[in-house]
Amino acid sequence: MDVLTRLLSQLGPSHLVWLGIDPVGTIAPYIDRIAHAQAKDVEIDNAARQRYGFYGRVDKGDTPWDMGWWRYRMPGLGEIDWKRTVDRLHALGFTGTLAVEHEDPVWGGDDERVTQGLRIAHRTLRPLIVA
Repeated sequence: MDVLTRLLSQLGPSHLVWLGIDPVGTIAPYIDRIAHAQAKDVEIDNAARQRYGFYGRVDKGDTPWDMGWWRYRMPGLGEIDWKRTVDRLHALGFTGTLAVEHEDPVWGGDDERVTQGLRIAHRTLRPLIVA
C-alpha cells in the first residue's frame, strides 16, 4: 500500500496539504476507500519553508512550529478549503465520519481554550454538514 492510499483511507486533508498534495483533487480516485475524514487544518509559513526546506528544522523543540514551517490548526484557521473538501466528499457519496481532530497549539492547553477551539471548528463545519 502506498503512502497516499494509506493517508486517504482515513482522509487527513491537513497531512496532504503540507505534503504538497491537493486534498480536493485527490478524493475522487480514492472515495471508495475513505471511511473516515479528519477535520484538522494546517497553517503553512512559506518564508520559513524557504529557510528550513521541506524536511523542516533540525533542532525540533517544543513549540507549535516544531517542523519549522507548518503547524496544525482548527478547521477554518489554515489552508484547507473546507467548503470544497466537504462538497467533494458529499458529491462522491461519502457516508463516513467527519471527525474534528484537535491538535491546534493555539487553541489548546486548558479546558477553556480547547472548548473555544472546538467552537471555531463547529462554526466552520456545521454549515457544510448535511444531516
